[in-house]
Amino acid sequence: MSEKGESKVETTQAPNLTQPTCPPGGILYTVRSGDTLFSIANRFGISVECLRRFNPQVVGDQIFPGQVLCIPPASACVPTPTCPPGGILYTVQPGDTLFSIANRFGIPLDCLRRFNPQVVGDQIFPGQVLCIPPASACVPTPVPCPPGGILYTVRAGDTMFNIANRFGIPLDCLIRFNPQIPNPNLIFPGQVLCIPPASACVTTPQPQCPPGGFLYTVRAGDTMFNIANRFGIPLDCLIRFNPQIPNPNQINPGQVLCIPPASACVTTPQPQCPPGGILYTVRAGDTMFNIANRFGIPLDCLIRFNPQIPNPNQINPGQVLCIPPSSACR
Repeated sequence: MSEKGESKVETTQAPNLTQPTCPPGGILYTVRSGDTLFSIANRFGISVECLRRFNPQVVGDQIFPGQVLCIPPASACVPTPTCPPGGILYTVQPGDTLFSIANRFGIPLDCLRRFNPQVVGDQIFPGQVLCIPPASACVPTPVPCPPGGILYTVRAGDTMFNIANRFGIPLDCLIRFNPQIPNPNLIFPGQVLCIPPASACVTTPQPQCPPGGFLYTVRAGDTMFNIANRFGIPLDCLIRFNPQIPNPNQINPGQVLCIPPASACVTTPQPQCPPGGILYTVRAGDTMFNIANRFGIPLDCLIRFNPQIPNPNQINPGQVLCIPPSSACR
């Protein structure tokens, strides 16, 4: 009491009792007497740092009975992402979305996603830390596109289906020319796609391949030259076994090639042919039997005039045969 009989009231700063925003899967917890941030974090199996991040209303380590805390799910307590030089770490605020953050910092949404693999889907939570990469790190990787194709930047609302429709090409062809898209059902504004010309989407027949050979599906960036080198066969041999390719200088992702065995690429000498005979170059799918039938001569006669063929049951595209006149087969 003062000399005048008035009582002196002592005040302490009231705790901040603002209720925090909690992410999906999190719960609100009311602090009890004896609780500490450490004991609460331990009880719910999360780190103290994560608990603090989701409770920005807590000053220091001071919590009070009756205060409401957000206990985030463990999935929201992922580590801070690694950020490239020139990037910054940003703490998500209430009301933020990936789209609004990307817009605020002037970077494509898909780039923001790429540098934050810890984000599942589009769900972000207040307190989460994101990497905001510099704009220079968001330059799209060039996509190989065949002659006559164009590069297209995905816009909001685009899908692979409606892009394919817009440019008049089959959906499977658009997908084939964009192997950099891991999930064709999920594309983002800012991504760059190759729109191939319609001519590149024409399905070519699968080639006939000799024993020991195999079929290979062309990938983006492939050329006949580098495929031949990769499999250790001469370029002219690869071309010979793939007559379905009209222009060997232009192959497209999704086309199927025959990779012949090296033994099929050995050049055989041209046979001697009698007067009235012709030289014939074997094509894919040919057999000695059907060639003999086509030219109206007995099979044994065709074999006799082609001693350079060690095994008449195995001939290869590009080999040269003598087709003797029927008079030489009597």
